[in-house]
Amino acid sequence: MPKTIRELADEFGVSKQAIRKKLDANFRANYVQTMTRNGVQTLVVRNSGYLLLKQHFIGGNKQKTRGETFTSNTGNRNIDTIELLNQQLAIKDSQIEEKDEQLKSMQKLLDQSQQLQLMAESKIEKLQQLESISKDNPELVKKNTKIKKWWKLW
Repeated sequence: MPKTIRELADEFGVSKQAIRKKLDANFRANYVQTMTRNGVQTLVVRNSGYLLLKQHFIGGNKQKTRGETFTSNTGNRNIDTIELLNQQLAIKDSQIEEKDEQLKSMQKLLDQSQQLQLMAESKIEKLQQLESISKDNPELVKKNTKIKKWWKLW
């Protein structure tokens, strides 16, 4: 579920300003969207962006007090990374499906365009044949065409 900047700051134990510093233009374009909550437009971070921020603020090595060794949470980070990659893969799959649909519709439009072009060419050929016939027999054309005068309509 998308989370607001305030919710993220509370969860990670940092200030809202620290969260906003990480929301650069590229991050906003890929992981942030505007939603209306309680009648107010707010920025929310999608789950994949949440995982990146979580990895940044919580991930990494934690140092304990003197005399103790460093502990690493690379296991959790690897799981988070796998989740993030799976989400990105699902997004890419949906984008590919959308592109496939667009290609199908473009192919259909192209086929329709070619059919219209063939119809137009056949009509042009018929007109050219009629013109050649009319040049050979101008009397035939005069018999088939009646001149209608507009003042004789009353």
